[in-house]
Amino acid sequence: MHILLLTSSYKSKFNTVSALFFRDQALALKNNEMQVGVICPLPISLKAVWQRKSINFNDEEYNDNGIYTHVSPFLSIPKWFERSQKIRLSIGQQMFKKYIANNGKPDIVHVHSFLIGELALWIKENYSIPFVITEHSSGFSRKIYSQKTVNFSKKVFVNSKACIAVSESLCNFMSDLFKVPFKYIPNLVDTSFFTLKQKSYSDDFTFLNIGHLDKKKNQAELIRAFSNQFKNKYKYRLNIVGQGTEFETLNNLIDDLEVHDQVHLLGKKSREEVKDIIHNSDCFVLASKYETFGVVLIEAMACGLSVLSTKSGGPESIIVNDALGILCKHEELEKGLIEITETKFDSKLIRDYVIDHFSEDIIANKLIQIYND
Repeated sequence: MHILLLTSSYKSKFNTVSALFFRDQALALKNNEMQVGVICPLPISLKAVWQRKSINFNDEEYNDNGIYTHVSPFLSIPKWFERSQKIRLSIGQQMFKKYIANNGKPDIVHVHSFLIGELALWIKENYSIPFVITEHSSGFSRKIYSQKTVNFSKKVFVNSKACIAVSESLCNFMSDLFKVPFKYIPNLVDTSFFTLKQKSYSDDFTFLNIGHLDKKKNQAELIRAFSNQFKNKYKYRLNIVGQGTEFETLNNLIDDLEVHDQVHLLGKKSREEVKDIIHNSDCFVLASKYETFGVVLIEAMACGLSVLSTKSGGPESIIVNDALGILCKHEELEKGLIEITETKFDSKLIRDYVIDHFSEDIIANKLIQIYND
């Protein structure tokens, strides 16, 4: 079977660690004997251009372990959403024509995010190729989209042969909002890469948070909670990996709270570096206000880490019992930090759970069943 993934974002020269779970899924399908291709007309913000100090928008076209991959970046102008969507569609149409010239027509198109849905509708209308869609965005529940955008997204969902969401809470919300049935299939984790960490015999205890530094991820509240409970208790540390608009704010907060010896902003890291950091941590903490899934949770759990997460949507589909970690309300984050340092967890049990529920073969087989149906 020939599957083409249309993705709203993808790793590129502008961000080498962006949306890696899309690539993981493509590789999982390829490893389960599917012919797989990926095309992504990729909007790039002015900020990303400034950070990279490059205005080179050349296409990235390559063979990725047997997967034809084509990423075409273009400049996205702030607050010109409709213009960006028109450019995305136009570029995507040319990319698709080139794709079928080189690889033949796919049997099914798999859309990742309604943002690329207009291209899928065009392909369906002009080439009679059906599509399925996986929705990842918390934007609908946060009500950040205009009514016009919501109406358009409904058109995408109604015309899809199957609608998928990456958490049970998102499934329920989307089904109620659009009156279209959504099926829960989570993101996957590469358990051959994220391996079980060796046991630590140190008395030190390191909390870890990984994510984009923004208000939605709520790192400021995590830093305050850590400071309230562990300030000047130097066996406890908090490392935060990521970059984003809140970097300076968080840095100033660390100074104001006088915890710079214990709380560290590590910046952007490669995937290999992230794995090493996980292996040198004791607990992963997710403090998000909204989270449609939480790939970082299952990456940490695949390494055997216990996890603490606020109840923010997606994590409730991951931390399903007390043997895996702790779920808490946002106002109980401090209590959760203390509780998880006092609780012993079985690292192998945590990893085995991830293998049984989120490994590539498990998720690939669920997707292939959808394609067959």
